[in-house]
Amino acid sequence: MVDPGTMNGADVVASLLVERGVDVIFCITGAGNLALVDAIGRNTKIKFVFSHHEQAAVMEAQGYSRVSGKVGVALVTTGGGTINSLSGILSAYLDSIPVLILSGNESSFHCENMQEFRAYGVQGFDSKTVAEPITKSASRILSVTEITAKFNEAWESASTDRMGPVLVDFPMDLQRKMTSSSEQIVISAADRKDMKSDQPESNIKLITECAMRLSKANRPLLYFGNGVRGESALAKARELVEKYQVPFCLSWSALDLFEDAHPLNMGRIGIYGDRASNIILQKSDFILCVGTRLAIPQIGYDRDDFARMADRWIVDVDPIELSKFAKHQWNPICQSSETFLDQVLKELNDLPKSDSLTQWVANAHEIWQKLPRSEQIGAAVSSAHEVHSFDVINFLNSVLQDDAIVATDVGAGLLTGHYALAAKGTQRIFTSQGLGEMGFGLPGAIGAYFADPRRQLICLNTDGAIMFNLQELQLVKHHKIPMKLFIFNNDGYTMIKISQQNLFESRVSGSDIDSGISFPLFSDLAKTFGFEYCLIDNLKSFESVLRPALESPEAVLIEIKMSPDQRYLPRLATSKLADGTLVSPPLEDLDPMISIESLKDLLGYQPHANSFKSRGLPYEQRQN
Repeated sequence: MVDPGTMNGADVVASLLVERGVDVIFCITGAGNLALVDAIGRNTKIKFVFSHHEQAAVMEAQGYSRVSGKVGVALVTTGGGTINSLSGILSAYLDSIPVLILSGNESSFHCENMQEFRAYGVQGFDSKTVAEPITKSASRILSVTEITAKFNEAWESASTDRMGPVLVDFPMDLQRKMTSSSEQIVISAADRKDMKSDQPESNIKLITECAMRLSKANRPLLYFGNGVRGESALAKARELVEKYQVPFCLSWSALDLFEDAHPLNMGRIGIYGDRASNIILQKSDFILCVGTRLAIPQIGYDRDDFARMADRWIVDVDPIELSKFAKHQWNPICQSSETFLDQVLKELNDLPKSDSLTQWVANAHEIWQKLPRSEQIGAAVSSAHEVHSFDVINFLNSVLQDDAIVATDVGAGLLTGHYALAAKGTQRIFTSQGLGEMGFGLPGAIGAYFADPRRQLICLNTDGAIMFNLQELQLVKHHKIPMKLFIFNNDGYTMIKISQQNLFESRVSGSDIDSGISFPLFSDLAKTFGFEYCLIDNLKSFESVLRPALESPEAVLIEIKMSPDQRYLPRLATSKLADGTLVSPPLEDLDPMISIESLKDLLGYQPHANSFKSRGLPYEQRQN
């Protein structure tokens, strides 16, 4: 390590990274970060992974964080390097993933004295201000004496409360300027606590009331999200489920927290969710949502109709997210998942268990027996020359290792993957949930590999999405990553094409080959980047081709030939009536629709008015 008496600003950062246990940094070297790259290389054993695009570097840092549970680190340069990182930063911000972005910039003189100018120095700009709205904190170092303080403040911000990305902008002259440990401003633990956003005070009365109502509920349902992922919080969530035998559902970002086969796991709620789960939700008389922000893909467009029969409670560490429910009939509690679960368990310990739980769980299982996941995808099946994406995921469920990592991109990888993947063991399944950008899957999977290279690595990608970060395939080749890269090939952007067909009288533009978008031969792509290659275009090839590909110790590109017209079902779909009127069915009434009589039987009460309207039935029939 460098002599503390002769270190420069970049050396200080290198030592701070070591102190925080950083072992991997995703980086693109540039003029604005040369001193940082040099200092980290000279003074540490931190591994550099040199990406080929800055947005991918931040996504790789995300994948690393999602699997390791640590703060991911990305190092970018000034100008285009920093601006390129914004998609990855916003993705991490929306999904609450802790990532530290170190950005080089022009010399501090330019940053301090050119605030009114568009450009700083040669190629710099006010990256701090640009990043502020999409980070937990964005700061710029303006003196070598404040490096330690600003680094530690950023790190604490990224890794506490509702986690997220932070950016520290570091002018290049200060990276090279000499300093000493005695000059560093050090923030005490007490001061650092004062700088953090205050944790909302526990409302004991609310938690006591919540526990009491849960104990008395006849049809309670728990709903867990990614905020329960911490080791302690998850242990308490498991205790709540198993000690009190309360059924639960999982958000897409939390679908690997419990095994899919857990007897109390009632599936995934949402507009692309399980039909059975949505019906169970709408039958419940009490719902407790913990660590999930209840985004529109989860609850639909009418939050008042979500769990319409239930006493509704939501726990979130972010008061802004809770404000969405302030004027609605919800009971919000602003608290961390871990603290809330700990306290509600203590309250429940002194309360009697409901006598109705056994019957309620049996009823929920009966709904699942009538509506198995495999039978909700519509009539489409694999053919002699095309494969349905559900069949692929169903096969993967039978062959994936218990600790496999699965990173998905948009389209078939996301919609079929997160609908049908049956989590087991310690599998980790993730995607960019909030931003949903094309291009996340590949770099996300690469980052996950560097968090734990021993685990089986699967990337579920598509012909459209792979093109957005295609350059990162070179990292797979360079580092000999044994990734199994699935390319679901449906000749275009099927989701967009379906929307154009539904809303614009089938006028299709820029969403398939015939309307202007094309893709390379993936067999050629595999050869270029050193992948083995196989084509899956029928069910018979699953055992003969796909299984050996998954067992190969090498990187394999697995092309799945799909129908360009395959739809992703079940889904909540707006119905267009004969007179042109658009009707949005309720969350439990997914496409393809079941009969109104079956829906009524499953719910145990008359369906929503829009369930009648979307079928062209007069609403008066609800009285029959």
